[in-house]
Amino acid sequence: MLQQAHYCKPPSRKLAKYAQSLFARRHEGVLVKQQTIHLEQWQPTQNHCHANAIILETYGEGFSAVHGWLYLDFEGHADFVRFVAHSVVMNNQRELLDITPVAGVAHYPFITAGISNTEYETVLNALIKKHGATNCLDYLTK
Repeated sequence: MLQQAHYCKPPSRKLAKYAQSLFARRHEGVLVKQQTIHLEQWQPTQNHCHANAIILETYGEGFSAVHGWLYLDFEGHADFVRFVAHSVVMNNQRELLDITPVAGVAHYPFITAGISNTEYETVLNALIKKHGATNCLDYLTK
């Protein structure tokens, strides 16, 4: 059953416009294949997707971190959609892989950030400052 979500107002007009641009690109969302990966003494940890992607990019051969957003539309039961910050990796074959272990079976479309890593980090910091987390960049659809 879908849990009732509460609207998280974007921290600034700039971020509201960014959320609008993500919404306009929602058709670009892809379901990313879950992949178990281990590097010698390291393995990705749950709820640390950004660090997992960067560590694999740094120490794994042939992987690059890809930052973006999971797209949640709440099956049309809300006046807004939500973008949840998420990072995956791309391998040498240009396949996106989600290396972060998940609890449960929910799987959402992934949309690339479309901004520089520095801008992405700025967005995440603004969300943390406003909402205490990076899981609530919302866009009003109605």
